[in-house]
Amino acid sequence: MLLSQGCLEEERIALLQIKTSFGLNDIPSQLSYWGKDALCCSWEGVTCSNSTTRRVIEIDLFFARYRYSSMGDLYLNASIFLPFQELNVLDLSANNIAGCVANEGFERLSRLAKLEVLLLSVNYFNNSILSSMKELSSLKYLYLDFNQLQGSIDTKEFDSLSNLEELSLSYNKIQKFITLTGIN
Repeated sequence: MLLSQGCLEEERIALLQIKTSFGLNDIPSQLSYWGKDALCCSWEGVTCSNSTTRRVIEIDLFFARYRYSSMGDLYLNASIFLPFQELNVLDLSANNIAGCVANEGFERLSRLAKLEVLLLSVNYFNNSILSSMKELSSLKYLYLDFNQLQGSIDTKEFDSLSNLEELSLSYNKIQKFITLTGIN
């Protein structure tokens, strides 16, 4: 993996793939300047480590496509984030994401051992997203507020998230939580 003026070439290419997958190549957005230069560590929404490796540690795509609701819902291929082996924070909030491409869901992110913060607020995720979270044992913070979760949620869905410190499910249509001992 060669450095390309301060960032890994593999990560720079992956960031450009994210821009393409979000459908924002020709639309003015926070991603408009991604790719104008090779210094991906200076691109808006990208934070790199201060070490000599200059690995991407945070990707903030908050509101990147939300104002373009006419583009329709986004079905995400979570595998596009796999090149970011040092990724600690991923913010995909407010992007009209309705789900993931088949077999390319968030369970893929289990390969990112340093991922601690996953922000998925203000999207269109339904209860099916919960099963894809089971593999993300490194998560400390998971935000799924303002989505389309509804009905009963079995708390066992979160058992494997042993490092989880904060879980936000507010502003959904959850009626009750089912626990091992009964219904709460």
